[in-house]
Amino acid sequence: MLQELEIKKLIEIFNDYLTTKTCKALSALLSEPVEHKLIRIGNGCDASDASYLPTESINMCSVRLNGKGDLHIELLFTTELTHGLKIASKLLGSDVHEIDEMGTSALQEVANILTGSFFNALSVNTGFKVDLSTPVFKEGDWKNLILEPVSDVINPASDAIVTDAILTGGETGTQIHMLIIQHPEHARRLISTNASKSKSSEYGAASNSNLLGGGNSEIDALLAGFDSPVESPDSNSEIDALLNTSAETNSEIDALLQQSGGD
Repeated sequence: MLQELEIKKLIEIFNDYLTTKTCKALSALLSEPVEHKLIRIGNGCDASDASYLPTESINMCSVRLNGKGDLHIELLFTTELTHGLKIASKLLGSDVHEIDEMGTSALQEVANILTGSFFNALSVNTGFKVDLSTPVFKEGDWKNLILEPVSDVINPASDAIVTDAILTGGETGTQIHMLIIQHPEHARRLISTNASKSKSSEYGAASNSNLLGGGNSEIDALLAGFDSPVESPDSNSEIDALLNTSAETNSEIDALLQQSGGD
């Protein structure tokens, strides 16, 4: 497990990434200010230190992605159904009353964009390159949803480093839990002062060309507009730009979103 000073450093790093990129990305999507709060979950997926998370009786929507390469980081985005409906409605431009195929695709696209923003910040600051996975949507209680990504990081699961970044819309109160899951040694590699020189070959050659860290112009272009604040809650030009850019890499989702917009 990490020492307290290491945990403090990791939290500082995540705070920086979330502030400079991820919160701005979600703010552009929701057209409202977004704040975040970071809380470390002790002992992997042990619920004893995670009373702030929804109870197991609340059904959650989740999208899981990961980055593998110089580091392995699992990201699990979870949100209560009511918040998921708000997010899908905002992205699709019409009221969504259930998480059907269209709603699922919208939530996956949001997770894609937030993941891209997070790993973009990581690559810019460390030089690390990771291979991004495709998003996987699931529903259930948060404890069962987190078991799979934690187990893929380390066994026993109690040794995993799990951080919960709570992203909250300042106007609507829309809330997303962004769970960041790591092996302790990969967390140490990230906080190392020589991070850019401590790359690992554990995962071998990248499986596709969608690499972060100076080698992913699509992600860089996708996130280029997030350095400026959202100008107006009524404006969705940044969302349109995001969806147009996403069409280059995910035509199926884009087709679904375009179909919805024409209804």
